[in-house]
Amino acid sequence: MLNLTLAISILMRQKGILCLFAITICTTVELKADIISLIRADQCETITEIYIEEDQIRVTFEIGENDYIHFHRLIPEEYMENGLNDQNKSEYLSHFFNETFIITANGKRLTGELIELKRLPRNYRASLYTGQVDTASLTISPRVIYAEIIYITEKPNHVAITPPLIDGYSGTLANIGFVTYHKGLPVNDLRYLATEETVHLDWSDPWYTKFENKNIARHHKNSLMSFLYVDPYEIRHEMLVRLKDLEDWIDLDYHIDDDIKAAELDSIKNVVADFLITRNKLTADGIAIPPILDKVHFVEVKLSGIQILEKPRDLPYSAAIIGVILVYPHESMPGRVTIDWDMWSEKLQSVPCVMSDPAGPMPYDLMPGDTTLVWVNYLKNYELPTVSKVNITQASVSYPLFTILLLLGLTWLVVHTLRRRKSWNWIRITGPIVLLIGAFLLLPFWVNTKIPFVQKKSFSRPEASTLVADLLHNTYRSFDFRDESLVYDKLALCNYGDLLSEIYIQTKQSMVLENQGGIQVKLKSVDMLNVDEIRLKDLEKDALAFECEWVVEGDVGHWGHIHKRINQYQAIMKVKPVEGSWKMYGLEIIEETRKL
Repeated sequence: MLNLTLAISILMRQKGILCLFAITICTTVELKADIISLIRADQCETITEIYIEEDQIRVTFEIGENDYIHFHRLIPEEYMENGLNDQNKSEYLSHFFNETFIITANGKRLTGELIELKRLPRNYRASLYTGQVDTASLTISPRVIYAEIIYITEKPNHVAITPPLIDGYSGTLANIGFVTYHKGLPVNDLRYLATEETVHLDWSDPWYTKFENKNIARHHKNSLMSFLYVDPYEIRHEMLVRLKDLEDWIDLDYHIDDDIKAAELDSIKNVVADFLITRNKLTADGIAIPPILDKVHFVEVKLSGIQILEKPRDLPYSAAIIGVILVYPHESMPGRVTIDWDMWSEKLQSVPCVMSDPAGPMPYDLMPGDTTLVWVNYLKNYELPTVSKVNITQASVSYPLFTILLLLGLTWLVVHTLRRRKSWNWIRITGPIVLLIGAFLLLPFWVNTKIPFVQKKSFSRPEASTLVADLLHNTYRSFDFRDESLVYDKLALCNYGDLLSEIYIQTKQSMVLENQGGIQVKLKSVDMLNVDEIRLKDLEKDALAFECEWVVEGDVGHWGHIHKRINQYQAIMKVKPVEGSWKMYGLEIIEETRKL
């Protein structure tokens, strides 16, 4: 079998015969692929969350107006007008527990206690795929009825959840999205609750609790994952590992029901980082590169993806996940990178990996019989991003050379003909006409000639835009390098004086993802929106000033996802010639807007 994603990744990287060969394979070999269904349960009219603990099951509802009819036993008409009538409260709830929304534990139908019932503004949820709240196409009601119910039970082996069903229909007519937590750990992403669903509970390790329906699961279901990023000048290896699954190598002295205290988190990070930095050796082009420990974070598995634990707090040992980032500096772009994975146990029998390069991601699963992750450089016509001086050019003058030559020829012909009136009669008549037509036709063709020893000191708008864009592009690109002294050296090629340290601080802050532990975004593009040369009184000798507006876009792969950053700036830039190249020596930011 050929993995479809692998085939597509090859197609993205190859051209010519190799591309045709890959196409032939794809058309002649049976393919297997996972279908990604863009489930939008975040836009359901009703959302229910189910929390399963050792002694109780707590269920919360956010019921939208369009689903009131399906939950009328919980939301009687009297509630909508005058509040819940205590006289018929028990009757309504009995119908609800036994006929409307049914929870069974080990086959026994549970009766709950209504704790809270009130109107609230809707809590809009972010999409699992974009991480953003999609407000453009929302059709759900802006207000909900919030209800909270407690069911008393004791460590059931399985729990069944049945939404409101109507005779004659195989599924509910209500529009319900749901998520289930077992001892605080999400069992599934936000999914549709259409019919009865049963979850099997693993009390020894809630990580392995799962639904019978395999389509209902969480996207981060593996206890250990590996992400390899191959970028110019740097290779990065990110690992996500659940602490409990390190017990075969590290004795952390915790039990499944223990909590890790906030004060203990830093010491655990040090132990895990020291262990992982010695494992899973990486080589580039056959040479082993010693890793540099970049970052270590505790992370949380949320419905919107992996999030850094920003403030220390107590964590359940069963769900504690740590992320370790190792970096490997490289001089350019390697041809081949390998990681020999050496961590396997009874439960760790598969390690999902994602290899990413400038062409995109390529997933691969390691197993005990296939323990080497291999990335090969299939990039064709790839230009290594560089930082270079913006050299000063000489002043030049443009003129229609061929038109001038023809006009000079016409002048000579007229003078020569006048001197010899008796000869060249045909030339005297047709020559000037031909030369005039030629001079007119060649008028659009101008020749640019540099003026020796004179530097260019003024720019047209397109030229100014190119100059400013080159200076900005080199400034942002300098941060592709890891070594701080090298970053300063690259910045110094286009920045001068006191501005150098200011640019370093400002640019670094603007291209950092704060909610991902300060990871640095890589430049993708600089688009100039407007550049105008302006006059300023405080300009230094031979300096120029521009009022400019631009958009800078960057992205970075992190924990298997692409994070983007788009900023827009309006600023006044001062530039001057320094030792044969243009450099920025002043930059006043008028306005900074974060687009994404």
